Parts: sequence; C-alpha cells; structure tokens
Amino acid sequence: MNARRVDWLDLARGIGIVLVVAGHAERGLAAAGIARGAGWHLFDLGLYTFHMPLFMVLAGLNVPGSLRRGPRAFVMAKVWTIAWPYVLWSLVQGVLGVELTGVTNGHAQWSALAMIAWRPISPFWFLYALMVFMIVTALVSPRLWLLAPLALAGMVASQWLDGDRIGHQLCYQAGFFAVGVLVSAPIRALDTRMALVILPLAVALWCAALVMLPLTGDTPYLMPASLPAAWCGIAAALALSRLIARSPLLISLGRASMTIYVLHILGTAGARAALIRMHLPPHAATYWIICTAVGLGLPWLAHQGFGRMGVLPVLGLAPRNTPAIPAVIFMAPLRG
Repeated sequence: MNARRVDWLDLARGIGIVLVVAGHAERGLAAAGIARGAGWHLFDLGLYTFHMPLFMVLAGLNVPGSLRRGPRAFVMAKVWTIAWPYVLWSLVQGVLGVELTGVTNGHAQWSALAMIAWRPISPFWFLYALMVFMIVTALVSPRLWLLAPLALAGMVASQWLDGDRIGHQLCYQAGFFAVGVLVSAPIRALDTRMALVILPLAVALWCAALVMLPLTGDTPYLMPASLPAAWCGIAAALALSRLIARSPLLISLGRASMTIYVLHILGTAGARAALIRMHLPPHAATYWIICTAVGLGLPWLAHQGFGRMGVLPVLGLAPRNTPAIPAVIFMAPLRG
C-alpha cells in the first residue's frame, strides 16, 4: 500500500471525527435550548444517518491485515486499543460527569460507572460495539464470509428496536463493519477517476434518500429504512477523501481521532458552559462553531502533548508499537 492511500484513509477518519464532534456539539446546544428549529433538526438527522456508520466501515478496513497475526494476537491487540480506552475513558468521563452535574446538561450518577460492562456511557458505545465485533470476527476467522449473514440477521432484528441503546446499535451497525472487512480491498483501491464519478452521484442520492426517510420512532437514522442515506453518505465521504487526498489538517485530525473521540465531549460541553456563563448572546450558529472548534482543538493538542510524553499507548490512544504523530505535519509537505 502506498503512502498516498494511507493518507486518504486517515483523511477520511479526519472528516469522520469532524462530523462526530459537530454532531455532539449540535446536540448539546439542542439540549440546552439554544439550537432550535427545523434546520437544526434536519442537520442532526442528515448527519446521524452516516457519520458513525462511516467510522464502522473505516474500522473494518484494517481487520483482514491484522488477522494475519492470528486470532489470539488479533484480539489481544484490540483489547489494548479498544477495550482498555473504553474502560479508562468511560471512568474518566463518568467521574467528571458526576462532579460537573448542574454545570453541564448531563445528570450523571455514580451507579453508571458500575454498569459500563453492559451499559456504555455515551459516546463510548462505539468502542463497546467495536470490541464485540472484533471478538466475533476472531471467532469466525478465517471464514470471514460468516460476518455477512450475522450482520444481515442483526439488521433485520434492528427494525423491531428503537432508541440508541447498545443492543440496537450492535444490531444496526454490524453491517457497516462487516462491509468494511469484506470489501476492504476494493475500498482501498478506490482511485480518483472513480471518486469523481461517485461523489456527485452519492451526494444527490443521499439528499433524495434523506427526504424520503420515514420519520418514525426516536431514532429513524438507526432503522433499516435509513440504509440508502447511510450508504450514500459513506460513499460520498470516501470519494471526497480520495479526491482531496492530501490535507495536512484533516490527516492529522484523523490520526488523532481516538484521542479526539474520547475527549471531545469534555471540550464541547466545557465550551458551551463557558459561553453561557459569559452571557454571550445565544446565537446557535456561533455557539456551534466555537464548541466544535474547541471539541476538536483541545483534544488534538492533548494528543500532541501525550505523544511527546510517550504516554499515548498507556492511555489506550495508540498501539504500543506505533510512534506518536508529530505536530510538524502541519509544516512539512506529505510525501506521496
């Protein structure tokens, strides 16, 4: 695999993490009664149709290569890079959530920390689900094709579930992870000519699918009817990433995506609370831009600091044999 192809997949993760932070910033403002109106509701619905499925597909892309070390080594590596950060950062955010109750929108309780083995603290359901998928993948290896019927069964079951609890997320998201695993080679082989064709078509179809999405239940974006919008959004994001190919900012955000993911809620919530306490006029768009920027920027800076201290692996934010990504990426051109 050449360097450019690695870069564009990191860039896709960068786009994905920007969308995750933007979505949580918007939801925090909505819960605070600041982001109101049909426009914000449509933004929320459109974003949530595909931004977490995109991460599931991206997570599946590296699985075939990682499995070459054997199922046992594969699972042990995932324990370090998925299960450990899930436990550690769930505890960190859970404790802070309890201590900051009344300052932020949340009303966290100590009992939530005792239930993380089966009830993830938001937004760590993603890591919980990902670890489950990795264990299942190791169990069926080398018959990875078995992921397809298992994912299909999960998708069928999801139509009778509602809300965003972990059981529903596991059933609905399994298909995206399975596609990332099973179609890894064609996705990695995506070239710019094909991306040029895919991007406008995917965007147009995503808009059409979003308009026709049935708005039933609490989470219509987690129902089988949302699949056309999900897959079109994923295709558009991947095609855009391949066309951009080299963006030092997005690539750096993508390589720090785990750190940003586990810390961004603290950034967005802290920024929102600070803006409210400063009695700034509650202009939703301004608040959203600031909260999103802080939710991305502070964790990125923390990632650079942890990297310089050599503690990224200890904190579950990088594999144990992966060197830190230096901040100089912003000043040096990337090699093709």
